[in-house]
Amino acid sequence: MPKKFDPNTEVDFVIVGSGAGGGVMAKKLSQAGFSVVVLEQGPWASYGKEESANKDELLNRFPSPEERLLSDPNRQVATFRRTAAEKAVRFANSYGCVVGGGTVTYGASNWRHLPWEFDELSRFGGIPGANLADWPVTWAEIEPYYTQAEWELGVSGQRIDTPYMAPMSKPYPLPPQPQKASGALLREGAKKLGWFVAPNAAAIITQPYMGRAACNNCGFCSGYTCQVKARSSSAVALLPFAEATGNCEIRANSYAHTIKTDGGSKVTGVVYFETNNNNREVFQKAKVVISSANAMGTPRLLLLSANAQYPNGLANGSGQLGKNLMSGNGGGATGLFEQPLNEYKGCVTGAAVLSFVPNDVKNRGFYGGARMTARGQQSPIEYGLGGPHGAPTWGADYKKALAAQTNRKLNMTNFISTIPV
Repeated sequence: MPKKFDPNTEVDFVIVGSGAGGGVMAKKLSQAGFSVVVLEQGPWASYGKEESANKDELLNRFPSPEERLLSDPNRQVATFRRTAAEKAVRFANSYGCVVGGGTVTYGASNWRHLPWEFDELSRFGGIPGANLADWPVTWAEIEPYYTQAEWELGVSGQRIDTPYMAPMSKPYPLPPQPQKASGALLREGAKKLGWFVAPNAAAIITQPYMGRAACNNCGFCSGYTCQVKARSSSAVALLPFAEATGNCEIRANSYAHTIKTDGGSKVTGVVYFETNNNNREVFQKAKVVISSANAMGTPRLLLLSANAQYPNGLANGSGQLGKNLMSGNGGGATGLFEQPLNEYKGCVTGAAVLSFVPNDVKNRGFYGGARMTARGQQSPIEYGLGGPHGAPTWGADYKKALAAQTNRKLNMTNFISTIPV
């Protein structure tokens, strides 16, 4: 039976969030013998019963509360303003809201940062309107942990000696994903233009690994849970090891809203709502609190935890808490091809153009770069729900366009540099 702690019993650590950061901390701390409680605002969903995970395109758009994988914009409201003088307004934002967090549904691309990305301010200088800063650690200090994470989680890819990819002290533990039609077309086009292409680095296992089955290329990938546990999410690659120690309890449907302190410099625990129990308020005692609630949830929690001694929020001596948001920006294009591509099969992406990743302000005239990926992964139903290109939204012409386009579409998605503003 999973460990259960009494909220009145002081545990060593409370971790808010069960995604990439929270899962790593839960595993490492519980394996070291510490008592750990993980608070996850979302449900269990298919955790532990992946074989019955939802693979219905329509139901995936309108899930029940217990099957929801992403945040509810009407419940987890996101607001934004550029300055303190502006009125905050709502904006579209979603994040993983389930045991395992965003790692349960993301496309699983797992590229390393390049060495120059750790000291951009020193290398390139400041940028007007941006609060650019060097990392407090170097790439050389981080590299061993990249390797450890790749091998403990299960990451597939190909080590290539090129300035477009970060150096590796050890190859990926698993070979890259099979090349899809989009990857083959991308390679042919890039070759003609002199661009460098590499297989995707992905937290998806391509061979049986650590007791989990390899990807079966079912096509229900990004936006869905993985029925065979091939995606190396926190839910299957980290949290089970934490629970197995007998030192870790995962509490789903537990919405943290305040970190309490002793009136001095020490925390005493976390107050949270039991969202499946009429929002009953619970206080879990803890010696240490770790907030790993994503780039918006953590600042929000620390700001909500303001008190008489810390009126501007906890951990906000710099005054920067809640500022310098770096969103996942991108752009792309879509094309229709003469021949069928079968892009609805396999993982989201299998190849990427890396020639534009390095920063080249002098020759480009602007800061930053981008990774260009060929991404299909839309089932016929999903494509139909989105609507065929240049066609009516209903009727015979809609049906005709859907039949002609569904299996001939290819998306190019660019993941571009983001700076703190």
